[in-house]
Amino acid sequence: MASRDIVTGARARFSVDGVKVAYATDVSVREAIALEALNVLDNVEVEEHVPVGYDVSCTAGFVRVVNASPKAQGWFPKAGQTPAEHLTNIINAGEMTATIEDVPTGKIIMQLSGVKMSERSIQVTPRGITGENVTFVAKVARDEADLA
Repeated sequence: MASRDIVTGARARFSVDGVKVAYATDVSVREAIALEALNVLDNVEVEEHVPVGYDVSCTAGFVRVVNASPKAQGWFPKAGQTPAEHLTNIINAGEMTATIEDVPTGKIIMQLSGVKMSERSIQVTPRGITGENVTFVAKVARDEADLA
C-alpha cells in the first residue's frame, strides 16, 4: 500500500449536510452491532450470538467560532422562548447527513445517514483556543465498501 492511499487528518474533510465543518479538529465514528447471547438449557456454552440491534454514534471536535454555534448552524435545536417552544424545536429537529471525505481522491470514506445531534459541550481555557465537542447519533454508517 502506497502512502498516497493512507488517509490522514490533513487530507480529510468533515461535512454536515454538504457543508464543511469549519476548523474541525477531530471526528470519531462508532458503529456497533448488539449481539445477545442465546443460552439454552443443558448447555453451559453460548449456543450462538443473535443480532438484536445496530447503533451508530459520532463525536466531533471543532474550534468555536462566534456566530457559528451548532444552534446557529441548525444542527442542535434552539431553546426557544418558552418550555413549549423548546420542546417543539426538539421534536421538529430534522435529520442530517454527515460525511468524512478524502480530499485528494474525492472519495467518501464514511457517510452517516439519519444524523441528529444529541449532545454538545464547550471548553474555554485561559490560554487556549475555545473548542466545542458534539455527539451525533445516526441510523446507518456506510464506508467506501458500502458506497462502491
